[in-house]
Amino acid sequence: MGEDMKKWATKPQGLHSRIRGAKKPSLAGNPRKKNGAAQSELRGHWIKEAELARLRDNLREAQETLDAIRSGEVDAVVVSGARGNQIYSLTSAEEPYRVYVEQMQEGAVTVSAEAMILYCNQRFADMMQIPLERMISSQILDHLSPEAWEKISRVFNANDEVVKDESVLQRADGSALPVNLTASRLPMENQNVMCLVVTDMTEQKKHAKLLLAKELAEKASLAKDDFLAALSHELRTPLTPVLMTAMALEQNEALPKEARESLAMIRQNVELEARLIDDLLDLTRIVRGKLELQLKPTDFHAVVHRAMEICRSEFIAKSQKITLNLNAQHFRSNADQTRIQQAIWNLIRNAAKFSPPGGSIIIRTTNPSRKKISIEVQDTGIGFEPGSEEKMFQAFEQGGRHITRQFGGLGLGLAITRSIIEAHGGAIQAHSQGLGKGATFSFEIPIKPVKMVKEEKLPAAQQKISGRHILLVEDHKDTRNSLEWLLKKNKHDVKVAASAKEALKLAEEYTFDLVISDIGLPDQSGLELMAQLRDKFGLKGIGLSGYGMEEDIAKGLAAGFVHHLTKPVKFDQLNQVIAIM
Repeated sequence: MGEDMKKWATKPQGLHSRIRGAKKPSLAGNPRKKNGAAQSELRGHWIKEAELARLRDNLREAQETLDAIRSGEVDAVVVSGARGNQIYSLTSAEEPYRVYVEQMQEGAVTVSAEAMILYCNQRFADMMQIPLERMISSQILDHLSPEAWEKISRVFNANDEVVKDESVLQRADGSALPVNLTASRLPMENQNVMCLVVTDMTEQKKHAKLLLAKELAEKASLAKDDFLAALSHELRTPLTPVLMTAMALEQNEALPKEARESLAMIRQNVELEARLIDDLLDLTRIVRGKLELQLKPTDFHAVVHRAMEICRSEFIAKSQKITLNLNAQHFRSNADQTRIQQAIWNLIRNAAKFSPPGGSIIIRTTNPSRKKISIEVQDTGIGFEPGSEEKMFQAFEQGGRHITRQFGGLGLGLAITRSIIEAHGGAIQAHSQGLGKGATFSFEIPIKPVKMVKEEKLPAAQQKISGRHILLVEDHKDTRNSLEWLLKKNKHDVKVAASAKEALKLAEEYTFDLVISDIGLPDQSGLELMAQLRDKFGLKGIGLSGYGMEEDIAKGLAAGFVHHLTKPVKFDQLNQVIAIM
């Protein structure tokens, strides 16, 4: 029965039986009889005063025993009977429940209909930061709002067996504890008592906040991407007529040399502006994990030469000396040729940009092993402090605002280059002996022998093809006029439309070989227009758009555009695409 037994209670033998009455003779002549009327016949049993006193003592002792059991003062009852004393333990039944309630991770509380706390476990007291003895007999309303109490107290109504509520409890230090309350009515006779299970929701709330923060961050990221894409479109569109016109006039031998040189300067700056826009989009691709590689057999030495050609005008303008040491014996492998060229171009252009007039730039290729190629660009430029190598590859970082003000740019080139190299399974590093002592950037990429496929050039007749019947759809007036002028100059028959409605009308009236259409039209998407022209008239198209993300290109191809050119469009590039359609 345990050492903590508080009291033994003995039930008197025969206490359960009741007194049975016996018939008594008539009480004629009894002085209590009035007016001769016969008193009702009485039933009973005459007992002695001592016996009555003993019964009263037994009843009092039984009542005390029952009260002691109800109050928890009794742990066991001994019942005497024909089979001897029988011991019934009260704690043996309730002890597992007491242990469970005390060990449970939730708070457990019993509350009266008057909102008094009749009992609570240690867990609940800890939640409230109040000693257990002070919690008992206190008011639940000291910790719970009247609105929450009104809701959970509905369990005192027989129609509400269980009520749940998410609320907050006020703790001793004044802080609010988020909780989930589960209230149910205890089946106790003649008492209205609620059982309340209190679950601490702090961790769940923190997790929910983190999820919400993540969701908001993802939405903000998508909004930023959408903004950059829209900004790209708006910036690229007006550059197209400038670039096309400048390139066309630059090639016009009838113009004076000085004029053609000025046009070349205009073209170069427009191309630089377009490159900055591309860098922004590339950064967005990288952040979203959308930098996809188009692998094919690549000659790394040929890529180096192409990247140099792009930068040649900068070398000439600053009288910089370029030295090529292409010593790698193994320089062919599967790679994304365009992206590798972009990475090398970024390094060469940086070297030219941050080196003074008359400076030197050395480009080397070596094989650290048969399975790797290393490409290194060394300059005599401004350099950087040792220890800041990692900083060089961070987006929008150029070594300080004074560098940005002096040299311009967004500081995205090296960040994009590292992402391209790492996407190929390689690594890039930077080295400098200090400010003013030049810098060296080098990267290694794994390679494996591949069979090179000779690139097929378009036949000359195709490159100069003319006489195509072209439907040109472009809502931007300057771009439309420039394209129409250049296409007609190349002997094409061109009909122009500023909207999808006009384009469909022209398609009904004329026969065309192909469509050149902007994607963003005022009355209808160029994608929808192309699908209609393809399905109804069997036309193929070239899509022009300021949106250059992979998903934009994929949507264009699905709609029926055979090619997708991102603005600003170079007319030579457009002419080549027209030739193969």
